[in-house]
Amino acid sequence: MSRYRAFAIHFGISFAIFAALSALLVLIWFPGFLFSTDGGWEGIRIIVFVDLVLGPLLTLIVFKSGKPGLRFDLACIGLLQAACLVAGVYVVYEERPIAIVYVDGGFFSMSRDDYLQVGGTPPALGVFEAPVWYTVEIPPDPRAQAVLRGEMLRAGRPLRTRTDLYRSFDAAELPINDAAPMRDLVDLDRETGALASWQTDHPGSLDDYVFYAYGARYKYVYLGFERDTRRFVGVLDVNAPA
Repeated sequence: MSRYRAFAIHFGISFAIFAALSALLVLIWFPGFLFSTDGGWEGIRIIVFVDLVLGPLLTLIVFKSGKPGLRFDLACIGLLQAACLVAGVYVVYEERPIAIVYVDGGFFSMSRDDYLQVGGTPPALGVFEAPVWYTVEIPPDPRAQAVLRGEMLRAGRPLRTRTDLYRSFDAAELPINDAAPMRDLVDLDRETGALASWQTDHPGSLDDYVFYAYGARYKYVYLGFERDTRRFVGVLDVNAPA
């Protein structure tokens, strides 16, 4: 067997693993817009380097038919690739968003580490479960709110980490008053043309939609909802070049 055939076989096996892991990232760990805003692309890059580049390339370098100790070399390459891949996937898994939280007029993506850093308890989420959307239920009484916010301020802990105040997110309850003022979006959009792109991709006028700030891991964007139905329809990225 030539080294190029060995490389092709190794690459084919690695590609099958890559395809399975990519499906996991795209469909479950970083579904929809989360793939571009919260680290899906970065996770794919890690897997590509470890799985499709590192292992097959080492095989191409060391393989020589009839070489003494070839099996041992290939076994070492396989173990190294597997160890690096497990480590890489673990990092991506730990940093994936496990919750999208709405509080104080905006959305935030939350990883497991975001909770642990402030002494919070992350919501339970299985390996094959997509992120869950929540709303932080703040007491309506102003005095109770003041007490709660004071406690969080003294603890150095944001409200979005209070899992005991979580309830299932219902887009129909989104208050219009919390939406970003259109004049602010226009100001942010002067150099990007994102609003023009939005109008091209979505029917009607901008007044038919409301936008809420979204603090993601890699981007600060806005989530767009239909004004009348509150149905989520897309992401307005006013920070990226058009």
